[in-house]
Amino acid sequence: MMFHARRAAFASVVIALVLQLQTTFFVRGFSTDARVVSSPRRCGCRSVAALSSTTSPVDTAAESDIARDTAGVDDLAARLLSTCAEYGQIGSKLTEEQRSTIDELCSALSDYSDPAPAQINLTGTHELIYSASPGGSSGAVGPFVGKVSQSFLDGTRFINRVELFGGAVKVELNAERKVLDENRIRVAFKETAFFVFGNEVKRVDAKGRGVWDYAYSGRVNVNGEKMRLRIMKTPSTFVIVQKE
Repeated sequence: MMFHARRAAFASVVIALVLQLQTTFFVRGFSTDARVVSSPRRCGCRSVAALSSTTSPVDTAAESDIARDTAGVDDLAARLLSTCAEYGQIGSKLTEEQRSTIDELCSALSDYSDPAPAQINLTGTHELIYSASPGGSSGAVGPFVGKVSQSFLDGTRFINRVELFGGAVKVELNAERKVLDENRIRVAFKETAFFVFGNEVKRVDAKGRGVWDYAYSGRVNVNGEKMRLRIMKTPSTFVIVQKE
């Protein structure tokens, strides 16, 4: 009896929080410039994938370079992820020096991105590791920090999801994406749904759009764990992984 009373009281508090989230949970950190301009490719010939496709089987020197590059990329990725774990996922709460450290590691990886990262097929669920965005898309909801993920439904639709209190409260931002060029994807937000204990309690239209501008995308091996690492600018920095 007491358990049900406490659960009902908690539900009432959560519903009040959800109603507050309606006014506070919106996407920030995106460029509002809607102009489409050609984006020069930043990913140079040092890309591991590009080197692999042009190396002769008998060119042992080139093969050695690839091995060194792969190890170097994995090391950079490991340093980036460990730094994000140490500092925390919400960049707006870090110092300028801490954010600069993360941005420098992201920039170091950019030369090794897969070719045409925006055109890579995205499937399954991806986990947010770090976001410099000051809004709810970083997982910052008032005094709480939520678990943030992206679920790709098909070639166009995806969901940005924030989970609080172990999933008792969930906010889902439904969106669509369109590839603009090799490095950029335009994102348009459609609606936001709020869930409490798995039950939808509210759904509202979501306005706004932005652009993912890729700094890096590639498969890395971090401490024996394989994953796809994506780094994007919106212009806020986002670091996202999909573990294999």
